[in-house]
Amino acid sequence: MKESIIIKNLGPLKEVEIRDIKPLTVFIGKSASGKSTIMKIIVLMRYIYKMINIRSYLKNAKITRSPFKLRFNSLLQDGLENMITVETEIYYTVEINGNQYTLSYTNKTLQSDINIPNNDLVFFKESYISETRSVIPTWASKVATLKGASLGFFFHETFNDFNNATDVIKEQQLDYLNLKMKVQKSGNKPKQFMIESLQEGTKPVELRYASSGIQTSAPLVTIVRYFAKEFSFKDAFKRSVLDYLYKQDRLEKFTPQINQSDLEKYVHIHIEEAELSLDPEAQRALISNLIDEAFHKNNEDRKLGLMIATHSPYIVNHLNVLLRAGYFEKARENYPFLEKDNIAVYRVHEGTLTSLMATDNETEEYVINTYDMSDTMERIFDEYESMEE
Repeated sequence: MKESIIIKNLGPLKEVEIRDIKPLTVFIGKSASGKSTIMKIIVLMRYIYKMINIRSYLKNAKITRSPFKLRFNSLLQDGLENMITVETEIYYTVEINGNQYTLSYTNKTLQSDINIPNNDLVFFKESYISETRSVIPTWASKVATLKGASLGFFFHETFNDFNNATDVIKEQQLDYLNLKMKVQKSGNKPKQFMIESLQEGTKPVELRYASSGIQTSAPLVTIVRYFAKEFSFKDAFKRSVLDYLYKQDRLEKFTPQINQSDLEKYVHIHIEEAELSLDPEAQRALISNLIDEAFHKNNEDRKLGLMIATHSPYIVNHLNVLLRAGYFEKARENYPFLEKDNIAVYRVHEGTLTSLMATDNETEEYVINTYDMSDTMERIFDEYESMEE
């Protein structure tokens, strides 16, 4: 499967084109450059494509009445609705088995009249991990008293994924910080998330009272592990399809031509600012953890994709280490290596994208061009050196 997207005239984005969305896609750029906007549009189009696959699956199984209507404007959340103008254009294409299926949004109209044959059907699961995830520990401890309160669509998507993950995961290693998180539940009380050191003789502390770096990263790694290993596509299919048929009393008309277990399954995880509140070495270790879970330890029944928006030059430089590790047998044994065909890194600047992928002239290895990412440190050093009494 191959995905591509074109976005024009949307908020800070003038013209963005990604011809092949890689399993690991990273956007780096200044604040307010549009990194998160790109991810939010991509997750939106992927969600719509997921629903079209479900609709096609039902139609191919003789359920002619669609269980839902896709209204683009009602899917715009957290300020996206204010970025859309009559000049906005979005084209999202999936190519599978040589066939192309395109969703387009032009003149404030979504074109999604697609029927996908059984051989090309896929099952998507989308997750968006918001930069506001540090609020999760406090929110979880007070959720019973906060009914009706809202911190925005994408925060609640993140919280719901973490809540579902910790229904299943009772202990999460935080190796990048030499810690672990234990999930405790007693009766009708909210879950407690206890942070423990891997060293003996230390006292556990609740996640909501832990450092900001722990609060932002513990939900992140837990959600990624959940979707890599624990998430049940069978249960998700039941919620998406079978429950609808049961409620509509249409199970007897349901004659599927393909089994759910035979569908190609993809999980796409979109992460805002993976580096939040972590020191450079912890950032490196965190990224290694995420790559390992998503691309080396994931269940064989699914393919994972990570999309990351970041300000951090440390993350991008560390990806070069993991990319180079893929070229050497011994390094592949010691690092969660990356394959060169599975990564793309882009700089977001003035409403456009620039690929940072290049080939090293000496080694002919695939690399990320990070030469200008030390410019700020060099300017600080030059300013320091230029001081006169």
